[in-house]
Amino acid sequence: MKQNIYDHPNFFSRYKALRDGDKGLNELLEQPVMKSLLLPVQDKTILDMGCGLGHQVRELLKQNPKKIIGLDISQNMLNEAQSRTSSSTVEWICSALEDYDFGTNRFDLVISSMTLHYIENLNLLFQKIYNGLKSGGQFLFSMEHPICTAALKPWEELNGEKYWLINRYSEESLRKQDWFVKDVEKYHHQLSTIVNGLLKAGFIIKNLEEPSPAQELLQLRPDFEQHIHRPPIVILNVEKN
Repeated sequence: MKQNIYDHPNFFSRYKALRDGDKGLNELLEQPVMKSLLLPVQDKTILDMGCGLGHQVRELLKQNPKKIIGLDISQNMLNEAQSRTSSSTVEWICSALEDYDFGTNRFDLVISSMTLHYIENLNLLFQKIYNGLKSGGQFLFSMEHPICTAALKPWEELNGEKYWLINRYSEESLRKQDWFVKDVEKYHHQLSTIVNGLLKAGFIIKNLEEPSPAQELLQLRPDFEQHIHRPPIVILNVEKN
């Protein structure tokens, strides 16, 4: 059964507070790269997978797309996103990504921010996305880096310095981590599995990015130094052949 942690009351309230005051990974590391890779979306049909509170949907609306579908497993997230987004251009759908009917040749863009590490069978999902995209369509997504999902515990400390762990990296399986609540379920996939799954589906890989903080950012956020030692996010930009 797919875990819907975002409808857990405690998790939802704490996650919402985090994103509403967001000056963390999403805002400072992930989104600048995602925006730089995004193709123009005016008059385009878009699917935002794992749309959450609708931050990305509202950014996309600034470019006057034809239609956006905001897809998320959490009704709590969709209710909040809809209350913050006033646009007839957006349709909100509550569904697990794996269960959604992508159809054939429907979308110019499928985009996803920090969601796919919750998916067990990426190969099946990639094929559905490929089928759902129009020819030349863009699939742009970020997810937790496999170096991070591999870790069964985040770090060990030696002589006062943190060392980041990679545990059983080649063992692709369910991992459980404590984040706001206990036992948040994520799936660990090797980077090669992610890339090869995209190629097998038929995608052309345009970019693979592993954002790290620049020196200017480190001056503002010294705590981001940990993200130099191991990349927290991987971003892939691919195109339907």
